[in-house]
Amino acid sequence: MDLQAAVEQMPFYGNLNNEEKRLIGNSVNVRHYRKGDVLHSHLSECLGLIQLQSGSVRVTMQSAEGREITIYTLQEGDRDVLSASCVINQITFDTMMIADTDTDVLVIPAPVVGILDHSNIYVHSDLMELSALRFSDAMWTMQQILFLRMDQRVAVFLLDEYSRTDNPEIAATQDRIARSISSAREVTSRVLGRMEKDGLIETRRGTIRLLDIDALEALLG
Repeated sequence: MDLQAAVEQMPFYGNLNNEEKRLIGNSVNVRHYRKGDVLHSHLSECLGLIQLQSGSVRVTMQSAEGREITIYTLQEGDRDVLSASCVINQITFDTMMIADTDTDVLVIPAPVVGILDHSNIYVHSDLMELSALRFSDAMWTMQQILFLRMDQRVAVFLLDEYSRTDNPEIAATQDRIARSISSAREVTSRVLGRMEKDGLIETRRGTIRLLDIDALEALLG
């Protein structure tokens, strides 16, 4: 993996001075996580700015009673800064990051992020824009939970996966879908069963094939 090439693709890199580039170059690293590993929580170390090199990560929030809500999912190439909350004062809520699959993550450590955030206006602007983007993702999820029917939430998940992969064969178990839309597996299973009966999808072990994309989109009005 070419770490330097990955870092140079970040929006702010061209506006770093030589000292700042050396600082990142000497500290950037890649961490590997197995499926189910916790990358970040309020009890763990403050990671910093991360970029997924491979795999998938769920970003969740938990209630005091232990109920978990998936607020968004990160895929290969996505960046996130919520795990740098220890150095970015504007981030004021706790999240947990969980590897959905075996995952490789590029990390610019939190202390370096803190230095660059204070010394370079382009880095600061990028971090604020990235924070706003992830907050927008979280608000979209809250809107779905509050205002969409369960069949609509399942349809959103399936159509998002189709849009991301351009493949009507969605690799997803009922457990994964339930976690992603913050629902019970039994409820998700019933919705998928109705969709299959109506000819919208075909379920197989570990996959769901979209048969009528227009009808799925029509569910969303």
